[in-house]
Amino acid sequence: MAYDAALATRISRALDGRTDVQEKPMFGGLTFMVAGKMCCGTIGDELMIRLAPDTTLAQLKSPHARICDFTKRPMRGFFVVNAQGCSMQRSVARWVRLTLEYALSLPPK
Repeated sequence: MAYDAALATRISRALDGRTDVQEKPMFGGLTFMVAGKMCCGTIGDELMIRLAPDTTLAQLKSPHARICDFTKRPMRGFFVVNAQGCSMQRSVARWVRLTLEYALSLPPK
């Protein structure tokens, strides 16, 4: 599956200035690793974010977000923001801030 290069660019911009970011092809898209931990990525034209496993969809307060289930099973702590919800740099930056905060809270590998 191809991923949206424009979305990947918006994610890169939101992570600009960090020296600990790596981009890796994963899940048929592009995953952004921060400090060695999976942070967020692209699946087609959608943004995948990783948050605490106990995060609920209601807490995200967004009509554009859903629980990630591309494996055909809900993945705890993983959410997908549809194309409409991540079409603007400002919205991508908001989502990336949330997922970056979680990734950086994890213990070092």
